[in-house]
Amino acid sequence: MNFPTLAMAVATVFSLSSIPAATANVIDGTDDRDSLLVQGPALGLSEDEIERIRKVSGYVGCFLPTPSLGSGALFLANSQILTAGHVFFDPETGVRRSSCFFKNQDEPFVKIDLIPEEGRFGAVPPKPGSNYDFAVVPLVSPIDGVEPFPVANDIPIQAGDGLIVVTAHPAGMEKQVPNDVPVVQPCAVRRVPVSSSITSFFRSDCDASGSSSGGMNLSRVNGELVYRGVTITTGLWRDPDLHGAPYNEERGSVTTALGTDAAILEAARELIIDSRFWAAGPRSLDDPLTSP
Repeated sequence: MNFPTLAMAVATVFSLSSIPAATANVIDGTDDRDSLLVQGPALGLSEDEIERIRKVSGYVGCFLPTPSLGSGALFLANSQILTAGHVFFDPETGVRRSSCFFKNQDEPFVKIDLIPEEGRFGAVPPKPGSNYDFAVVPLVSPIDGVEPFPVANDIPIQAGDGLIVVTAHPAGMEKQVPNDVPVVQPCAVRRVPVSSSITSFFRSDCDASGSSSGGMNLSRVNGELVYRGVTITTGLWRDPDLHGAPYNEERGSVTTALGTDAAILEAARELIIDSRFWAAGPRSLDDPLTSP
């Protein structure tokens, strides 16, 4: 089946400075999101894994024609990031944003410009929260000495799989976390619907709010941390009735991620190959990755 809408509103990315006091779509009780440095060891993360998360993940944002801010992470290569596609498009006009950047949360941080003109998008513009709401976008230059987390597309994700979701600094968290430290949460895959679209997707009980879009969903496969999905939508995160509500897809007490296989993996591999030939002229954004 295609990606269902449910009774769900997209956690569209906003500039943090423009967000009023907000709540969050907290699922099954309390807000479990906290600092990577505080919560990481309890999640079984080693010092090397914590350091690696800080290097590969962080903020993704744009300034023009309207500001946006979300989360993202390096994907397949140290020269490109994966995030939610709606980060790069004005919600009113559908115009692609410019003056975009990726800023990791390492010490010291690395902030580097993005090239959305040469990105790979599920659609242009994508419908927020849809199967097409993804973007693989190149950096102006690679981040040296950084290795993205691998994918495990040959091992299907399943209901019950544990997740560690990494976001840069989502709005409305109960805990105070410094802006330069990633936010993590333990949660779980609750359902993996069959998708007939270009991407796979899964439902989870991960808490989410504004600027959670683009968050990296990690999971352990045979003991190794792998990149399983990218957060694209959640329920009505400003609705106080959903704060702490039990997992319920029909009510919108649910968060959705696109899988890092299928069209997303294809787009990332294509970008790696195409970037080697940019001297001969990059592919135009007028030829986006869409369904056949």
